Amino acid sequence: MGFEGDMNDLEQRERALDIGGSFIVQAPAGAGKTELLTQRYLKLLANCADPESVIAMTFTNKAVEEMTHRVLSALKSTGGERPERGHKRVTYDLAMAVVGRSDERGWDLLGNPRRLKISTIDGLYGLITSRYPVAGQLVPRQIMAEGRDRVRAYRTAARRVLGLIDEGEYGEGIARVLLHLDNNVGKFEGLVVQMLSKRDQWLGRLYRDNVLDLGILRDSARRIVLEHLVCLSELAKPCFDGEFFALMGVSSDEGVAGVEGLPGCEVGDLAKWQVIANLCLTGAGGWRRTLTKANGFPVEVKEQKERLLGVIGSLEGREGLRVALGDLGNLPEVDFSQGQADILKDIATVLKLCVAQLNMYFEEQQMHDFIEVALNANQALDSQVGVSDIALFLDYKVQHLLIDEFQDTSASQFNTLEKMMGEWQVGDGKTLFLVGDPMQSIYRFRESQVGLFLQVRDSGIAQLRPVSLVLETNFRSSQGVVEGNNEIFQGMFPREDEVHQGAIAYSQSTANAQVIEGTQEQVITFHPFADDQYLLEARAVSGAVKSALAKDACGTVAILVRTRNHLADITRQLEGDNIVFESVDITRLQHHLLARDLFSLTKALLHLGDKLAWLSVLRAPWCGLVLNDLLVLSDGDEEVIYEQLNVEEVVSKLSEEGQRRVRHLHHCLREVVGNRGRFDFVELLTYAINQLGYTNAVLSEVELAIKDKFLRLIYDCERQQRLDVETIQSAMESLYAPSESAQVKLMTIHQSKGLEFDTVIIPGLGRRPRSADSPIIRLREFSNDCLLLAPVKSAVDAEDSGAYNYLKFIESKQDYFESMRLLYVAMTRARSSLHLLGAVNKSGNVAKNTLLALLEPFFGHSFDDIDKTPDTVESSAVLQLQRFAELKTPVNRVQAEGERVDYRQNFERLFKSALGTLVHQYYERKLFNPSVDNVRNRLIEIGTPPSEIGYWQGVVLRLLDNTKRDVQFEWLFKQRESARSEAIFFVNGRTIAIDRLFVDEGVLWVIDFKTVELNEGELLDAFIERQREQHGKQLLFYKAAMSEIYDYPVRCALYCPSVSRLIEIV
Repeated sequence: MGFEGDMNDLEQRERALDIGGSFIVQAPAGAGKTELLTQRYLKLLANCADPESVIAMTFTNKAVEEMTHRVLSALKSTGGERPERGHKRVTYDLAMAVVGRSDERGWDLLGNPRRLKISTIDGLYGLITSRYPVAGQLVPRQIMAEGRDRVRAYRTAARRVLGLIDEGEYGEGIARVLLHLDNNVGKFEGLVVQMLSKRDQWLGRLYRDNVLDLGILRDSARRIVLEHLVCLSELAKPCFDGEFFALMGVSSDEGVAGVEGLPGCEVGDLAKWQVIANLCLTGAGGWRRTLTKANGFPVEVKEQKERLLGVIGSLEGREGLRVALGDLGNLPEVDFSQGQADILKDIATVLKLCVAQLNMYFEEQQMHDFIEVALNANQALDSQVGVSDIALFLDYKVQHLLIDEFQDTSASQFNTLEKMMGEWQVGDGKTLFLVGDPMQSIYRFRESQVGLFLQVRDSGIAQLRPVSLVLETNFRSSQGVVEGNNEIFQGMFPREDEVHQGAIAYSQSTANAQVIEGTQEQVITFHPFADDQYLLEARAVSGAVKSALAKDACGTVAILVRTRNHLADITRQLEGDNIVFESVDITRLQHHLLARDLFSLTKALLHLGDKLAWLSVLRAPWCGLVLNDLLVLSDGDEEVIYEQLNVEEVVSKLSEEGQRRVRHLHHCLREVVGNRGRFDFVELLTYAINQLGYTNAVLSEVELAIKDKFLRLIYDCERQQRLDVETIQSAMESLYAPSESAQVKLMTIHQSKGLEFDTVIIPGLGRRPRSADSPIIRLREFSNDCLLLAPVKSAVDAEDSGAYNYLKFIESKQDYFESMRLLYVAMTRARSSLHLLGAVNKSGNVAKNTLLALLEPFFGHSFDDIDKTPDTVESSAVLQLQRFAELKTPVNRVQAEGERVDYRQNFERLFKSALGTLVHQYYERKLFNPSVDNVRNRLIEIGTPPSEIGYWQGVVLRLLDNTKRDVQFEWLFKQRESARSEAIFFVNGRTIAIDRLFVDEGVLWVIDFKTVELNEGELLDAFIERQREQHGKQLLFYKAAMSEIYDYPVRCALYCPSVSRLIEIV
């Protein structure tokens, strides 16, 4: 095909571009998998009938943007010279073929890139559900519940179920579950929220026929035990012969001596297997090296004891046997009690009620979450419910499917893909191309299951058996980094794959010869620290950064941590050393000083009596009162501080500078306070911020981004009628402050996935992650449809049941293996050098369940000579009051900055906006003949001056009458099942509101109402052209957004009732 260079996997890469076959490709870090995926996508485009028949999917919007950029860049590059060699020439040639095909068939892909079907898995769900209307609606719900809205929905569902506790049908079961939790309502709500947030993982399992019957529960546990014993027996047969059991027979311990041969594989044999495990393994799980009288081997049987230890010592390399013996103590008990079965049924009933209440709440709020969309998509694809036409539609339309990062697939996503390809057959021309790296599967918290990659690799999916390909050439890292990582992870990762536990064997990489090797210095450096030496560790990080930049002033440096709170000391140290850095989603919005000031201003304007908020506003830089002046204004519990700002008797008590600053603040805010309720709050807040001097012209790039993010937050809260302090604060907790771009980047390991840097620094390796919460019910499906369930312990139980602990043990094993993969992701980001930093605990040992514990076999000796002198904490500088040195009144500021702003005209614009909203509300309610009193009252509500009510009353009635008389009226407002008014969508990080949306004769119409009037002397044609210029771009954005969501042709138009015209935007 044209690949060149020193690559050990050249044949594999060329075969991956055989578009007649299906493949699953394992591509380790730095192997160029995205480029390979792009090349196959281009080749498919060059040979397909329509670009829509080739779908490429991944799991994040960022990844979609990257691949789309790669494809379009490749197409654009065809206008330049052909590269001389290597993968770039391959990509160029493929892109040239696509351009030729595009010209031949009139696709115009560069002019119409939306024909490229590159999307997230959620985008696929949207395509499916758009073909499957629910309850006769165009779309079931418009608002995507995320973050705080999603948690609020889950919590509301839990509270509504608790409200049913006094009802006969369900009340007793709810009461029993609550009693099981010690009547702790908060705990009940928290556990329900946790379960609803992953309901797609248990809804399809928990309510199978008879799954909660006592006999089935016991049988499931028994099957798990038997399967383990069968596996253990196979591992043990070659290792334990007659001599071994004869030597056990000399033990003075009757239990040990009583094991005369290899036990069987029935539940009753478990105790004997446990005896063998206790004899061979230490409490820590390693092979035993000594036997004593306590084990039943006194001095008198020294010879036999030595021989027995020799047998045990010969098992040193039998890792599978050691693990299987060690796991015996974690197996579930097989004697489920009736009480456990009963509480499981009660919990299942309560959870079912919670799901029902959640769906009711979603319907009321016109919301949904990603889980519901996924569940609806799976339902639409399920032929058992009679809508297999969806699957047939996709089967016809989709000819080639490519999926990136396949190792991150969840069970529900896998089910969707499997159903979608249910009718695909080998040889029908359809192909599947899966790319991923199981060693980089680090999203278990999102329910991704790395075992699914192994399952498809070994057994296929649906009717397809993709050919497995493995890449090994690393184009990213130097030879030293590659070989160092190989040595570490070859010894760390398990030797064999294990699907259920998420164990992945290591696949070695080979450095590409064209990657330039750095200096001969050590490329992987380990920095050991004693307990609580976090400041020393931070200084070492800063030193490593300085060293890296000194060697390569243009090089990139990344500081990667497991959790954000590991960065506090490091950020302070970098700031103290004047090192400019970019923190990627590290600082929460609520912790940024500007965001805090804006939040204080918001609280103060929402509640004039909020004393603390007003004191914060007065202290903020836009006013900057000193403490003595604040004490004067806060004197008196009953006084409203804002009202005191206009009382001369109070203001005169302030310092001379304080009086000037207070009068300035009052002057800036009096119009805003006086017009509360007349206009949208976000408009008033924006006006207030600008009046106080925080205009776009004076804010830094980061401050401007924070201001925009905060105002967008307020807009969203107000739009959803949740403009309250608690909601705003909750929203701020889930948002992060932007940061300036810099060479040195601070981020979590998860955020670094897919990126690369010259130098990578990984501190905090000895810190433990937060412990996972215990869910109200644990369940897991094993082979042969064996489902094990267990409830959390009750308030009176000392410990959880054996089944619950076994399921928890399986989770901990999966966490353990994922921590290996997390470390692998972090260390493979480096091109030329790596710095690893970690500290032991107070006992001088490496803490368990840390990333450092995984590295101890390789760097443990480094702790032998560490300096254990504790950190010395330097006194922190006292924060000084920040305030504007010079206060400018709005008039002076306008003159000084050269801005031309007419604030009276600005308030007139705000009023007309409120008037338009009023007309929209009449449209939404289909109230076209309101009474004069009704219109008058509504005008008063929005703050219309009394002298102008009569005039504006006439305007509103005229606009509604024009609409009613318009020939387009019946078409615009007739009853349709598909029709929506004020439809809210979340698109590409933006919330958009569409005034009216409906399907007519197979076309989706997007209508935007505009109550604007003709200017004096303006001709109708000029008016129409003005509206197209002012609003066309926005309408075309709406059109593009709807085209992504719905599989209908989309047309859009403005409707202007003042001139009775429908103005289509094309």
